[in-house]
Amino acid sequence: MGMHRSGTSLVAKVLEKAGIFMGVIKDHNYEAMHFLSLNQQTLWAASASWLEPKVPEKLFWKTIPAKALYNEHFKINGKLQQLSYALKSPAWGWKDPRNTFTLNMWLSLFPNAKVLHVTRDCEEVAKSLSKRNTVKGEVNDPRLNDMNFNRELWKKYIDQGRSYKNQLGDRYFEIDYHEISTLNKTAITQLEKFTGKQLSQLFAHYVKTS
Repeated sequence: MGMHRSGTSLVAKVLEKAGIFMGVIKDHNYEAMHFLSLNQQTLWAASASWLEPKVPEKLFWKTIPAKALYNEHFKINGKLQQLSYALKSPAWGWKDPRNTFTLNMWLSLFPNAKVLHVTRDCEEVAKSLSKRNTVKGEVNDPRLNDMNFNRELWKKYIDQGRSYKNQLGDRYFEIDYHEISTLNKTAITQLEKFTGKQLSQLFAHYVKTS
């Protein structure tokens, strides 16, 4: 989870290359489509959106059973395939900035989940939101041309994301995009311990090519 334009797509790509499965069907932002859809439905039901976010009350939650979600994530068909995945128990996850506000809904289904919160400097995010707003085929909302609006949106995501830290304890990890983009050895080593995956070389490759 994390604010839009904070590097969550890059992190999701690296995690998948390292062996954490992030979904069969993903959009260009590396977001698993079925989780994205349920997040959107939940926010919409609560009269919210990624641009006007808030934590939805439980009565607005839009989910399907955890097992069905898992099977959809891997596109598992048939009992034999289900047994195979149950025996392998592969590492998996999904990325969506909207998780920042719908996280309690997901923790009700996956109570032992680890949560990775990606952050980034406020001004960098505000500028990136405004720049993307001018790209054809991307978001087109006049509010994103207002830097103060973008800063306030960033703060909503940052504050909400960090609010889970005490609740989750050692199942919460926060890393900043600056630490990733500068290949901060200490921060990436800590992330490797958190995920149980080797990430240093992958970050080095994708940071250079991004």
